[in-house]
Amino acid sequence: MKKLNIYFIHSNTSNYNDLIYLPVLSSNILSHHHLLFPNSEENKDIYYKDMINKADIIVVELTDPDVTFNMELKQAIVSGKPILALAQKSKGFDQRYQSLLKNVIGYNNKEEFKFFVETFAKSYESGENLNSKDSTVVLGMLN
Repeated sequence: MKKLNIYFIHSNTSNYNDLIYLPVLSSNILSHHHLLFPNSEENKDIYYKDMINKADIIVVELTDPDVTFNMELKQAIVSGKPILALAQKSKGFDQRYQSLLKNVIGYNNKEEFKFFVETFAKSYESGENLNSKDSTVVLGMLN
């Protein structure tokens, strides 16, 4: 099993600690990987482009995007790395992201968010799919 560097992109205006960081940090599956949170104390002085370059896979939470979010997302897309795009079903997301990211998965709660991230990470643990030309993995669709 390859230890993955997983980078998380999210809005700075969302409740990312409760919505993203805590559920992911509570995962036994994801605890085996290096989780790169842009707003953590550990990474607060590291430029987002450097973290994206270090990442093997990227998780994007699309709810409530802001300017910094859009800059990070652009860099992630340009990197060609596998991206998992998630959005809260109750709030939805701006449809322009659908064409950029191909498939956006809707989730209802923190447990579903964690499940999708775990499933995404598992699909790359072997290291085989990390260099494929199409970095999109379809886990489901937003209804």
